[in-house]
Amino acid sequence: MFQHIRRDLNIGKIMFLCVILSLTFSTIAYSSDRSSWPKQVRLGGGSIGGTMYVGTARFGNMVQEFLKVNATTEASAGPADHIKLINRGEMELGGATAGPLHEGWNGLAWAKGEKYQNVRALVPYYAAFTYVTVLASSPVKTLKDLDGRKLGVGPRGGTPQTQFPKIFEILGVKPNYVLGSFGDIQSQLKDGLIEGVAYMAAHPYAAQMQLEATHEARLIPPDAATADTFVKKYPYFSKGVLPAGSYKSVKKDMPTVVLWMYFITSKNMPDSFAYEVTKAAFEHVDYLKSGLPSWDKYMKAENMFSSPVPLHRGAVQYYREKGVKLPASLIPPEGK
Repeated sequence: MFQHIRRDLNIGKIMFLCVILSLTFSTIAYSSDRSSWPKQVRLGGGSIGGTMYVGTARFGNMVQEFLKVNATTEASAGPADHIKLINRGEMELGGATAGPLHEGWNGLAWAKGEKYQNVRALVPYYAAFTYVTVLASSPVKTLKDLDGRKLGVGPRGGTPQTQFPKIFEILGVKPNYVLGSFGDIQSQLKDGLIEGVAYMAAHPYAAQMQLEATHEARLIPPDAATADTFVKKYPYFSKGVLPAGSYKSVKKDMPTVVLWMYFITSKNMPDSFAYEVTKAAFEHVDYLKSGLPSWDKYMKAENMFSSPVPLHRGAVQYYREKGVKLPASLIPPEGK
């Protein structure tokens, strides 16, 4: 009888160990394989002081703190710049909005026929709300009133510089675009040298808050008809609402159009590293919120579904482990 009991206990131990191994094997397989990981990662942060820069720097801190890989956030011209650098293997991580990603993947607009198809998505970053900021004393009441007036659109290759002209094309107006860092063009707005600043930015956006700390301002979004036409023509945009109270100047809910931003990497990034970065982002949202307070609102797997570029294989593995049913469009060619 005791022999039977010992045999049953041994079988039970073996089954228990098998269960434990099956639950942890995939994670161990990824986390233990660090031999191919980069020793240093560079992250594209956009303009210094902007929401993208601050949030990206915190993302880099997360990589360094939890994955023990040195990370440096670098100032850049924005999403199109990140796409080019990551596609060439000259940068490891960066934020990129859906518009420039769609154009880069298909060789449109700024890409000028060259297709940037080495980039892969990892996690959602934030939703960028579309509006133009003017001083309260400005005669500009609608976007049409900017025809022929000076409008700051940030650095060349940034989201406003590449996407706002599409809105004005629908409206049939031509502002005089002024390029530069958002810090510089905001100073020009304060000094009355330009009429407005075009933003496609997360909430809260530091530059807008800083402006309203010293100046009365107004936010001008696309009107409803323009928004409908724009979203229909460019489906990687969607309609959204900037909530009342988001800024001092926003007294009631403000309908506008929204563009999603994602963290991207190269398809050549080791699967295990991409997996761990994706995992860390979802597991350390509270840590990331010190860089972008609304991060927890954006960090949802379904917010990846509209990405115009496929996921990295490592990210695919993570989402599948969490039971996420991914659209076929997000599965990369090398992962099918």
